[in-house]
Amino acid sequence: MNSITLIHKFETALPIIRKWIDDLLNSYGSQTTALIDLAFPTLPQLFPIDLLQKTKVVILTGKIPYPPLSSIGFPDFASMENMAFSGVTYKDTYFLNQAYRQESLHFHELIHVVQWSTLGVDNFLRAYGIGLLQYGYQNSPLEQMAYFLQHKFERGSLPKMEIVELVKTQTQEIWNNAKPLLPLEK
Repeated sequence: MNSITLIHKFETALPIIRKWIDDLLNSYGSQTTALIDLAFPTLPQLFPIDLLQKTKVVILTGKIPYPPLSSIGFPDFASMENMAFSGVTYKDTYFLNQAYRQESLHFHELIHVVQWSTLGVDNFLRAYGIGLLQYGYQNSPLEQMAYFLQHKFERGSLPKMEIVELVKTQTQEIWNNAKPLLPLEK
């Protein structure tokens, strides 16, 4: 199946993925902690306090939940479902494996929170899905941005501009590149 066919197929699966995410977030609602309550020293220097207050974190001892893409018609993504992710973000909530509690990983997932907020649910899923189809996980543009900035964070060499604005601008550029690959609306 070629990329264009997969993108069309992915578009029809969006409601199923969206429902899976909503159900997941509802099921873990009582287990969330506001990011601000984790009292990291550097994140409040880089991100607005209101973002840290509304971002929720779920620390898990087991496998990080990932959408069952293979069971909804995307067998090529079965390997992603079985990856040992240290974290994954859905909307304003991210899930972390308890073994990975470094501030830099929280930073990485917070970049994804800003990406979700910038694009909205459907467009984030579209841009992320297109990135996976075209480049795979490690090289998908939204992941590349988060990993690049995480690396800069770890080295103390983040750009001097406001980080949220930088992420919003780059996320919009990624969306502008992905959007032409989507099926035309009828």
